[in-house]
Amino acid sequence: MMKVLLADENSHRAGALARLLEADNSLDVILLNPHASLIDAVRCHAPDIVLVDISRADRDALDSVRALAASPLERPVALFVDEDDESLMEDAFAAGVCSYNVLDTPVKNVKPLLRSAIALYHRFKKTNAELLAAKKTLSERETIDRAKLLFMKHERCKEEEAYRWFRKQAMQHSRKIIDIASEYLSNNAGKPVE
Repeated sequence: MMKVLLADENSHRAGALARLLEADNSLDVILLNPHASLIDAVRCHAPDIVLVDISRADRDALDSVRALAASPLERPVALFVDEDDESLMEDAFAAGVCSYNVLDTPVKNVKPLLRSAIALYHRFKKTNAELLAAKKTLSERETIDRAKLLFMKHERCKEEEAYRWFRKQAMQHSRKIIDIASEYLSNNAGKPVE
């Protein structure tokens, strides 16, 4: 069962959309109180996806989506608007929306759109995590290379010897080479090379 948090300030429209969505027994639809905080509702209900509808789709409403995207409670957000607006679409994606849809979508197509939004969200999260891991690895390699170069200058040795020294220090102290390299750089950054 997919849990959908429906956020729309127009309670009549939200109720109508909720009833249409609830016709699908595999959707558990929760209506957000128009004056409630989106983050509090996500914390309380732990939905699989947040469906933001029409009147909340202005730039002020995107602030709550942005806050949700920046919080540990982040969830996929699908946006349904009443008219196509390229500027709003760009702002929505920048705020953390993963699916932008014009409201004239037939109700039977809403569920596949929600599933697609969830899949896109998870794919983005995975790609982003891989990118962050790659950046971290690259940064660590650069730090180790700088430390080796400084060590080679101070000790007048070759790269293999420098790497062996860092590896030996890491093994002796049960630490990572990056930690030894970072410490070496901070302890020797100002020392002149003789």
